[in-house]
Amino acid sequence: MKTTEQDIRTLRKKAKTWLSSLTYYSTRGKINIRTFSRRLQHLFEPLFKPEIIQKALSDTVPEAIDIKEAVGMKKGIMSRLTPNKVSRRVLSYPEIPAGKAQTDQSPQEFIVKVFPNVSRIYVNFHDSTGCRKLSNEEYYRYPQESTCFLSGICRTLIQGTPEENLSHFMHTGIKALAIVIEMPGLEKEINKLLGQASHLMTKDATKRIKSALKANPDAKDKINIPELKALVLREEAKIGWRKNTETEDIKTLHNSLSPELKEDVYDNEEVIRRSLESVSRKGLFNNLHDALKGQLRPRFIDNIIHSLKSIARVESIWEFDASNLTQDSAASIRKWLFRR
Repeated sequence: MKTTEQDIRTLRKKAKTWLSSLTYYSTRGKINIRTFSRRLQHLFEPLFKPEIIQKALSDTVPEAIDIKEAVGMKKGIMSRLTPNKVSRRVLSYPEIPAGKAQTDQSPQEFIVKVFPNVSRIYVNFHDSTGCRKLSNEEYYRYPQESTCFLSGICRTLIQGTPEENLSHFMHTGIKALAIVIEMPGLEKEINKLLGQASHLMTKDATKRIKSALKANPDAKDKINIPELKALVLREEAKIGWRKNTETEDIKTLHNSLSPELKEDVYDNEEVIRRSLESVSRKGLFNNLHDALKGQLRPRFIDNIIHSLKSIARVESIWEFDASNLTQDSAASIRKWLFRR
């Protein structure tokens, strides 16, 4: 029976294949955002079933709050709020409705505790940008200063919250979420949100890949090669993203061979198939790296040559000493050739 860890490893491998395929097609200028977002959504859907989420949530919340766990939780949250990590995660900020914090900490004490740092962070942001507020417009105009501001505010608020309160808040939220997960019809809503998230991730990844290729034009030529195309077609068929295209991937690889190697291979599809199977074991993501380093094509050629040697015919050549052919010797040769 497959374990959760095995499922996650399989998902990670397929996600790398998805990213490699997206990168290859980006070099050809043929990106269908809807197609790739659907592919990404289908990868994650099995892990977002309500029953799986319910079990994960129930396993997450312990019976009692441990102070060591609370301290570790606080450190973990703080480590994820550095400017660089905030910059990678922030896309937009929806309006958050105001609400009263349900903690035992006095709001006045909390304000006194965090005010000096919040004031300092705001002054630094204002001095470096001239902005008196932070909206989407200011964020995209001053991304570095804005992420430092957001990171500083979030870290100050987390730092000012006692470990016990933070842990209690997290556990209460998880328990509340576990109750919501049991509501009927939630799977449809989860898939809707997952579809939206997949679309955003695909759009963002495509934008980043195109930007990287524009900055490195040589990489585009190294990726857009028949050998990588054959591997992409093969992996997409294996995962079920397209119909079985074995004939197409074999033909693609065969057409990329030099005239001399084509002559050696003839129409022997088994040699091409063996080579595809052998090279694909490394994974499409790693083969993409090999293509960027100029190593993928030589690996295919070496593999095909090795396969040809393993199935080459062994020819025996009979040589006779030069001598005058006599009636006796001719009879001996005929006797040997037509022996039973």
